[in-house]
Parts: sequence; structure tokens; C-alpha cells
Amino acid sequence: MNGSFRKKPNGSVELRVWLDMPDGSHVQKSFCRRTRALAKAAYEEFLERGKEAQAHRQTVAGWGQEWLERKEKSVKYRTYANYELYFNHYILPALGKMQLSKLHQADIERMMGNAAHLSKSARHHIFITIDQIMKSAVINGLCSRNPCDGIKIKPDTTFKNITVYKPDEIACLLSHLDRPFGVAIAILLYAGLRSEEVMGLRWRDIDRKNRTITVRRVITRVAKGEFAPMDVTKNERVRVVTYGEQLAAVLADAPKTSIYVVPAKRGGYMTPGSFRRQYDNFFKGLTVRRLSPHKLRHTYATYLIKGGAELRAVQTLLGHSSVKVTEIYTHVDTEDRRRAAEMLAY
Repeated sequence: MNGSFRKKPNGSVELRVWLDMPDGSHVQKSFCRRTRALAKAAYEEFLERGKEAQAHRQTVAGWGQEWLERKEKSVKYRTYANYELYFNHYILPALGKMQLSKLHQADIERMMGNAAHLSKSARHHIFITIDQIMKSAVINGLCSRNPCDGIKIKPDTTFKNITVYKPDEIACLLSHLDRPFGVAIAILLYAGLRSEEVMGLRWRDIDRKNRTITVRRVITRVAKGEFAPMDVTKNERVRVVTYGEQLAAVLADAPKTSIYVVPAKRGGYMTPGSFRRQYDNFFKGLTVRRLSPHKLRHTYATYLIKGGAELRAVQTLLGHSSVKVTEIYTHVDTEDRRRAAEMLAY
């Protein structure tokens, strides 16, 4: 023990010691008690708690929580919430009690195997989260290697059918654009924007002369239960979407009571909850089925490709980071051609 005792004016005993902290710093700590024995006992208890904390820090649970706390301050809330979800629901139950230094590739593969029933996207995010936690542990000297290195997530080879509106259903929707929330439906169908992009769209983002929409803003969650405009889209790029005469006519007749194209009732930006309610209300009384807002985006992309639009052009309009994401819409057109081929008369 590198320390000394001294009697204080009030009669208590102070033990001053120099300690080497886990972060490499050298600090002085004081322990004041009625007697030397009690002061020394307080010091030893402090050391024991430190050992327990350090031992917990060297587990996936301990280091994962510390990593999450740092991420909360450095990434968007939505990104942090996803990290927290995948860590608490999948990584913590499977690997939480394990020592970082004793974690092996087989343990990661076992965890990923147990998540095989999840979507490709969910499995990808689980792996990204544990990989980042382990990379950080290596950098901070808590283990010598990352057991995620060399692991490849098996791609989802099964094609998931994309549900889109049929031509007669689209005609029904377009014939009711004079309903409340019809402007939002028109933008979803004629420009393929994401719902959070429609919520963040302002009139100054629309160039009516050149018929373009500049997508530069979304309404997103910034804290638990709190939403706000963010000048960034899903792939963090501003994009320009062109539109035709049909949407131009809708926008020309749309009321301009707010800076937002599709505002909340009081004139500000709409939140996802109110967007969803107004979207649902639009379908009340219609004979057409109610698909999600994102299915309108799927419909837009699918019929662009059916109409002969080039894949790269569709990728740009949708704001996809990779053309591979856009390629999912070509499967729909392929199915149409396959059905046509089966109608061959000989």
C-alpha cells in the first residue's frame, strides 16, 4: 500500500493512497474513518469493488454497456436505439456472461445461427454490433483479437415477394386525391419518397418550374418519444427527384398554409404517429386495400421499371446507396415475363 495515515482536527483518521486507475492515470484517494483500522478497511473495500468492476468490464455484458454509453453521445438517436435493441435482445442473452478474451469465432457463429430465423437486415445489424464491440475491446486492450474476423454472414438467397398496388387499385387511389392527405398520397405514388421524407418536405424544396423535388430533410426520432427535422436523408445524401404533369397539377392545387407541404394540423411538421393516422383515414370508405406507405414507394419503383426506366436512373430517383437494392424491383418484371412466356400456344 502506497499511502499514509494522518489525524484530522475532528478526531477522525484519514488514509491517503496513490492508485493506478484502469485508464492508466495515477490518482490520490482519501478514506476517512473513526480509526486507522476502519480507514484501511474502507480502502480495501474500494479495491475489491474496483476488481469486481474491472472483471465485469472484461465481459461482453460489461464492455458492451460501456460501448453503448459512448455510442449514445456520438451517433444519431435512431442508430443508437438500433444498437441498443440488437445488443439487449440478441447479444446480451447469448454472450453477456462470457469473458472478452475467451470469446471464440464458434461462439459468434452459434449466436448468428440462433438468429437464422430473422431477416437478412436484422442478422446483419446484430453482426455489425458485436463486431464493433469486439473491435473496440481490442483497441482498448481488453482482448488481443476480434473473434468476428473471418466470419461472413450467409446472404438471404430467397427472394421475398414485393407487394405493390395493381393498376386498377392505383386508378382508385388517384381518383380520390382530393381527399384530405391526398397530397401525401400523390407524392408517395408519383415521386417515390419515403414517408419520413414526405413529412420533412418544404415548399422551398420544390422547383415547380423545372418539376424537381430536392430531398434534403427527414423527420426522425431524436430522443425517446421526441421527433424533429434533420437535414439528412437515410443514406446521408441530398437527392433530386423529377416528377411529371400529374404531380405538378396536384401540387399546384394544394393549400399552402405552412412551410411544410404536408403539415400537421397546427401548421408545423408532422410526426410519424400523426402521419400514420392520416394515412389510415385516407383509406376509410375506399374499396382498395390498405398497404403501408412504403408499399407506395415499391409501387412507384416497380412501375418505373415496367415502363422501361433504366435501373441506374431508378436507383438515383429512389436514393438507394447501391444498385443491388434497386434490383429487387426487377424480379417483379421478371415474373410478368415468365407468366407471358408460359402462355405460348405450342
